[in-house]
Amino acid sequence: MIELMVICVIWVAVAMETKKLKQNLSELEAKEKRDLENQTEDLRMNMTKLQNQNEQLRNRDKLNKILAAIISYTNFPADLFCPDGVCQTCPKDWIHFQESCYFFYNLGSPWKTWDQSRQFCQRMKSDLVVISSLEEQTFIKNTIQYYYDTHHGYWIGLQKVNNNWTWVDGSPDTLRYWNNPGSSENFAYIIQNATLTQSWIQFRNGFLVRFICEIKALIF
Repeated sequence: MIELMVICVIWVAVAMETKKLKQNLSELEAKEKRDLENQTEDLRMNMTKLQNQNEQLRNRDKLNKILAAIISYTNFPADLFCPDGVCQTCPKDWIHFQESCYFFYNLGSPWKTWDQSRQFCQRMKSDLVVISSLEEQTFIKNTIQYYYDTHHGYWIGLQKVNNNWTWVDGSPDTLRYWNNPGSSENFAYIIQNATLTQSWIQFRNGFLVRFICEIKALIF
């Protein structure tokens, strides 16, 4: 009888200790879970903070690049490049190529004389296009449209000054992609329906055709 009582006492003690151990284990697991959740939340918050800091650094770097690009202009046309407070590489409806933006006047007649075309470009803080390489000539030739007839093209920023063909930026023409060399006329336009290096036409200022404006791109 005494042995049975001892066994019962031992069993009860073991059961209580087991229950206590289970309770302690459950509390430990719950604490570890809370700690892990807290650590995960801390990591998430730190990650979000780092991402925000990185985004701020990227924005600051972008703003510094935009500022440096703007400073490179003598008179930066903010109304063209940043009409809504957000600056773009080229103004709306202009085409970006290399370091310039190009506006191709493709409206219907009446078109414009060379002088009128240049005035139009200058009102948009630009000038008639200056073609300085075969790559630029190729880009322009591939972009202009054939219209009306084979004699109609686009004015470019090339004119005869003191009997020398000179671009509107003051540089001399070295490419000489003439279709009608030797003409006595003083202004030039480019036609689409001609070979790449024989597509410039020497003609009088009063001829009415389309034109191409060029401005330096805002590269940042």
